Parts: sequence; C-alpha cells; structure tokens
Amino acid sequence: MKGIIPMKSNFIMQPPHPETEWSACTGYSESALPIERILDVSLSDASICKGPDHVYYLTGTIDGSNVQVWTSSDLTSWSGPAIVWSLEQDGTWQKASRRSNRICSPEIHYIKGTFWITYGLKEGGTGLLQSLSASVQGPFRDLGKITDDGQDASLFEDEDGAVYWVYGNGNIARMTEEMTGLAESPRMVQVQPWKVAGREDHPSYSQNVQVGTYGAFLYKQAGYYYMFCADALARMGSDAVDTFVAVSESIYGPYSRRYLALPHGGQISLFTDVNQQLFASFSGCGSYSLVEHYPSIVPMSLVSPGFIRPREDVLLEKGGVGSLKPIADFLIRDPHISTGPDGTYYLTGTSDKPHHNFWDRNNQLHVWSSPDLQEWKHVANVWDLSENGTWENNIYENPCLWAPEMIYLYGTFWITYSLQGGGTGMVKSITGHAEGPYIDMGRMTNTDIDSSLFQDEDGQVYFVWQDGKIAKMKTNMTGFAEDPRKLLCSDGQRVGYEGAFIVKYKGKYILGAAEWNGDTRVDGTYDLMYAVADELYGPYTPRRLAVPHGGHGTMFIDHDGRLMSTFFGNDRTAPFRTLPGIVLLQVEEDEEGLCIVPSSE
Repeated sequence: MKGIIPMKSNFIMQPPHPETEWSACTGYSESALPIERILDVSLSDASICKGPDHVYYLTGTIDGSNVQVWTSSDLTSWSGPAIVWSLEQDGTWQKASRRSNRICSPEIHYIKGTFWITYGLKEGGTGLLQSLSASVQGPFRDLGKITDDGQDASLFEDEDGAVYWVYGNGNIARMTEEMTGLAESPRMVQVQPWKVAGREDHPSYSQNVQVGTYGAFLYKQAGYYYMFCADALARMGSDAVDTFVAVSESIYGPYSRRYLALPHGGQISLFTDVNQQLFASFSGCGSYSLVEHYPSIVPMSLVSPGFIRPREDVLLEKGGVGSLKPIADFLIRDPHISTGPDGTYYLTGTSDKPHHNFWDRNNQLHVWSSPDLQEWKHVANVWDLSENGTWENNIYENPCLWAPEMIYLYGTFWITYSLQGGGTGMVKSITGHAEGPYIDMGRMTNTDIDSSLFQDEDGQVYFVWQDGKIAKMKTNMTGFAEDPRKLLCSDGQRVGYEGAFIVKYKGKYILGAAEWNGDTRVDGTYDLMYAVADELYGPYTPRRLAVPHGGHGTMFIDHDGRLMSTFFGNDRTAPFRTLPGIVLLQVEEDEEGLCIVPSSE
C-alpha cells in the first residue's frame, strides 16, 4: 500500500487469524483488573486534556445547555464541575435555529498557549471557543461556526505547528493561522478495505470506506498519524459502539485498513499523564461495557508501529466471560467436555500437535481428564492419523484432525471428529476406557465438519454436525438410520454456521452452534448461539446469543446439574485465545423456552 511503511509485526498489512494472541485487541493477563468510573456522573463523549500545569481537565456531553469541566491532579479525585460556557448566556449563532438546539461532544485542547473548546450541535454544525485568559475557566471567546455539518469536533496540532480541524466520520481540514476558520475544504479519510479468502472486514463487504461514523480524533506518534472514530459493529450481536483506528504516514493519507482499537469505547480522546503513559478517555458505550454511560480512562499500549491497543492489565467487558480465566495452559480449539461412567470429566478438542499449528498436519487426538473441572491430567494421544488413519489418508495427503467430541455410550467411549477440507468420522474404544485403544468406525459424512453425538432420554443416538444437520444413528452405530435433515429456527435462519451440538436441559432441546457477529475473522466476535425446542426436530425458537466469544464451545451438565459451556477464545476481543475455559451458564425459563446467559458467579 503506497505511503504505508511495512509494520514490524505485519499487523496492518497482513493481520493474522484473530486466534493469534500477539495481534489481539484485548491481550490476556492473569493480574488484569476491571476498569472503573473515574467520575460518578453520567455523561457521554468524555474527553480529558492535560494542561501545562500537569492538571487534568475533563468534559463531556451532559444536558447540552452548557460546557462543564472537572479538574484533577491525579486522575482519581475530581473537583467541580465548573460551568465555563453557557448556551443560554453566551450563545450567539447556536441559538439562531427556531428549534431547540443542544451542545454536544465538547473537547478541551491546550494549543498555542491557551485552552480551546471544540463542540458540536445536536442539529448539526461545529464550533470553537477560545480562552482569553489562558485558563480553562475562561472567559471564552466564541469564534463562531466552523462547519455546517457534524455533531462533534476536535483539534490536532502537528509538529510543524499547523492546526487541523478534525470532526465527524474522519474529516480533516487545516485551520487558518488565527484559528478563526478553515483554510481549506475538509476531506474525509478513507480506509483500505481488507479481504482475503475466508476473512473480510466491514469496510470491504459494506463498501463503506470511512474509519467510523462519528467522533473523529487524530493522534501522532513516531511518524504515524492515527485517525480514531466511533462505529457500531454489532460484535456479540450487541449495542456496543467501538473505537476504530486507521494509520498513515501523511495526515491526508493514504490510510491503512481500519482495526478495532478500544472495545465499547465509542468516541475517545488520547492524552499522556505525567509519566508519559498514554491513556484513552471515553464514556462506556453499550450494555457489555463495565462503565456504560460513565467516563473512564484506559492505559493504551503502542505495541508496534501503527498498532495500538489497551494495555493487557485491564478488563473492559462485563459479565462472566469478560473476566474469564483459562482452566489449563495447553493450547486447544473447539473444546468438548463429557463425563464417563464413574463421573470423571473428559476434555478433548482440536490439538496443535505435532507441529504446533492448528492448520497444518495437526493429526493427533488428545484427551485430558479431571475429577472436578479444575485440575486436568493428560490421558493420552488416543488416535493419530499418521499411525491409525485409514480412509482419511486416502483423501488428503496431509489430513488435519479437527473438533473431536467424546461421549460414553453402550459401555464404551466414542469420539467423533472431522477433517480440514470436509468429511467426518468416528472411532470407538475397544476396551471401554477413555485411553483406548480405538478402532476406526469409518467415514460418517463425505463433506462438512464439526460432528457430535447426542443420546436422547429414550436411548436413541443422533449424529449432529456442521450448522444443525442431524440424522438418527443405527443401533450398531455403523451409519445413519435415516436421511439427514437440517434443523432451522422458526424464522428460517440456521442457528450458526459450524460447531453444531444438542443438549437436553430442563426438558428442552438446546441446539447450539458458532457464528461470527460483526465481521468475519477480522474484528468481529466468534459467538456461541442457541435455539430451543420442545421436540428434537423442532420447531426451534429464533436463535439467541448464549456465550459471547464462545463460538464452537459445547454445553454440558456438571455433577451438580448446572449447565456449562466450554470456551477457547477465537477473536481479537475474547478474554484469551486458544486456551481451554469453562463458562457457568444461568438458565431461566421465558416465553421463548429458555434464556441462557453467562452467570456472573
């Protein structure tokens, strides 16, 4: 891409699969702590500026009638607010409209020896105030309307002293020397849509090349311009508004692809503290935010050229998943837990063995056991395609074994699995023990992936796979006893696109599967979706989210009768990636059958 220096990590040009920990937006730390409100006042678009006296000044949108400012010397204790400008008393052009207008998104900036306040109007238009006393207390001179459009605005001073008006969805214009207006027409930053096979970001499939929809803020570090904007991506199928960023060597671009910089951040501003730690100030946006509707700060880390994210020692998401910790330190994808006849828990899933790669010749099937879901012991590599494979090696030169699932039936253990590229199979322990040895029961489907077995209360066993396909098994487990069918939700949607399973709980059939929400394998979330039915073949309710970031986990019932789900983390905003986790689920009956959400216990 012309104008962009290749990044040391290649994160900008060729971002790795979102399972990759080093490129995550929210990195994992055992000692991470949740962010908190810095002020117990509900306001939006919180913005902090550090003054020349090392005092911090906070403002944001309250009721739109005035600009209020709080002050702090330590970012912890805040005094105020002081009303530094009133629309009713000081407003001029802002009151020209016949309709009631409101001030929104004020920001404080210290530039050229004094304080400035940028702001927008709810009905559109942006303006600028200048302190005549070099104090944040003012009085402020109204420099009038700067743009007719936009509801938010910001200032950026470059290293050469030029000042730019930044607003809306990423518009930039250089200001006059006197800062009384624009010296040029605004131009909108455009990002580079990004797409490779199986992965596509929002600007690519929407054909919308803006960084975001509002709240533009420009920051420069080590020769790179970072353009931040707020945008709703519907990660986790939620109401979150996130903060995205694109980078460039030139203020006007070309800018890179955009990427998610701060989950639930919305409109942000950046500042450094007295120790030169970089912070983002913001108001929590969306029901998953720990500080929804309240101002907060997050320490940010410049990981590599062009790559910025929250520091690893902070938690940003509320709920049982946001603070989830791994149950073990071995790498795994698509984890599945079941119980043996003696109550022992068994865990299996996609292994990265033997080549430490989930996508290249990972042909081993490993099993772990635990008496309590806490301490896990490796049982064995119970099946190895390079040694035990039959039909699999006739189809693929270097087959990858994916998504094994174990179940105890008819006095022994059975494991279903699939192959990269399509095709599912099953093996059976000939000793009745989890460690085997196992025999190959043959190929179950010619295409598709992610197979599972479900035994109903009448003893009948069903093969479930891919996106909700199902078929009754023969009694001798050698194949299907009926033609396959696909289980759909009552609105015609499939429950998810892969990782389908069925569990019965509280008299209801729960059909689960994984789905990408937001975008596909870039900044979206890989979530566990579910639907509920009274009968195995449906009708199933419209799908709902069970576990955010929990895609291709599977549900199971523990010794105490509680519904749980496995978890491994496969997206940039998951609490961790490719490590085993367990999520306790809260289940309540409602008009759609069962409401299933992560428990906060």
